[in-house]
Amino acid sequence: MHDEDSLAKALANVPVRELQATLVRRVPLGPLVESPVPDFLFTSGKAYRYNTRGIHCVYFAEDERTAVAEYERHNVSRHQPFVTYFAEAVLKRIIDLCSTETVKALGLKPRDLRAPWVGARRPTVTQLLGKALNSGSVAAAIRFPSEAARAQRFAGAKVVVFQDCVRRPDFVRILGPTKKPLQRWPD
Repeated sequence: MHDEDSLAKALANVPVRELQATLVRRVPLGPLVESPVPDFLFTSGKAYRYNTRGIHCVYFAEDERTAVAEYERHNVSRHQPFVTYFAEAVLKRIIDLCSTETVKALGLKPRDLRAPWVGARRPTVTQLLGKALNSGSVAAAIRFPSEAARAQRFAGAKVVVFQDCVRRPDFVRILGPTKKPLQRWPD
């Protein structure tokens, strides 16, 4: 049985890698344009696959096909406008759960990565892993296999970036029509 402490200890010795990539998000347009200035790096603080409630992070896909699959899986209403946007990410230390070596180093099994988190009575292993990572700042992000891509029978990956763990020289910046980013972490 995994708990936050055992995962924090495992994280101290897990292999990390660098990520330099253009990441993608597709979200419903409505919430993005409700405020005078769109918040492309909005964090709700709600629990999700790799975070417990109160942890601020943003989930990206590594490619547009995966972003579309994830959007379609999580947004039942197909008749609403959406927006797809891109972020340049340079993160020196990420945990790569697409690597079997990393999964084994954490003492996890592939099924642990797919455990249902919606409606779970207790935090799942993946949520505890994100909580431990956010507390210890071992890395700024977790890369993991996309369940939506798997359901559509292709290999896709997502990256969850933890706001409190992104420190210079690392950055995530939302790309726009000019060289000036629309938004960035850290500010």
